[in-house]
Formats: sequence, structure tokens, C-alpha cells
Amino acid sequence: MTRRPHRLEMLGVVVYAFLDWLVIMAPALAIELSADRGGIGDTEGIDLLIASMLIATPHAFIAARRLRDEERIAVRGADVWIASLDALVVLALSTTVLVVVVLASFPDEHAALANRGFPVVGLWIAIQLTAVVLAEATGRLVFWWLEPHRGRRIGRELEDEPPPLAEALDSPPGQA
Repeated sequence: MTRRPHRLEMLGVVVYAFLDWLVIMAPALAIELSADRGGIGDTEGIDLLIASMLIATPHAFIAARRLRDEERIAVRGADVWIASLDALVVLALSTTVLVVVVLASFPDEHAALANRGFPVVGLWIAIQLTAVVLAEATGRLVFWWLEPHRGRRIGRELEDEPPPLAEALDSPPGQA
């Protein structure tokens, strides 16, 4: 029997998905607003916003689905939120820091690509997808690391639980 999620849990999932979407959109919004206020903004600069939206919207749904699935199978609810917040922090840092690292580390290569007609939006999409993969991997690995594994449950022991170390040491060899 599966348990029905509480309204507060569902609200948390929706808020988390919105924050996930916003974190992916924030760098593109910041660049667009800076360009507009600096006097160099035009409709051609909207390509970064569109690319970010095409990545952010599906990922928000994926993140919400992961969160719901983890809540359903989790032994401890706090593990789900710890892992999800870790993933959100990795997403926030990687969406912004990866842009800076790539542009600062490879300015000549980036300029050469841009001068040859390579669309900057392609680099933007690759950076954003890398950030999404890093965040998803972090969320899933942290959840796996925090949750008890097969044979362990909070408050009770299962039969396939290995014997405690003291029993194993006191029994004759081969009978532990």
C-alpha cells in the first residue's frame, strides 16, 4: 500500500520545481537584463533565454518527479530534502560558475569559435546541460548515501541483517 502525499509535501515539490527552474533561468536573465541596461540588448539576445527555458522546464519536471519518487520510497523524509537541497546548490553553483570558468579559461578558443560563426547558444546549452547532469548526479548519490540500504530499517531489524560483530566473534568459525 502506497501512502498518499500530504498537501504540504506536494506544495514542497511544486516550490522545489519552481526554484529549480529559476536557478537554471537566472544566469540567462542576468545576462539579458545587463545587456538591456547597458544599451546593447535587442531581440537577438533572447536566444539564451529560450535555450535556458528549453532546459529548465523539462528539468523542473524531472526534479519534481525525482523528489516525489524519493519521498515515496524513503525511510527518512529528511534524507529526501537534504539530497534535493544539495542538488539545488550544485545546480545554482554550476550554472553560474561553469559559465565563468569556461569563458575565463578559454577566451581565445571561445573568440575563435564565435568569429567562425559557431553559435554562442551552443556553448550555453552545453554548459547548462553539464550543470543539470552534475546536479542530478549529486541529488541521486546523496540520497543513496543517506538512505539505509537493504537489510536495515529504522527502529527494527530484518532477518537478512548480518549478525552483530560480538555474535560473529563469539560463534565458532563457519557458523556466524
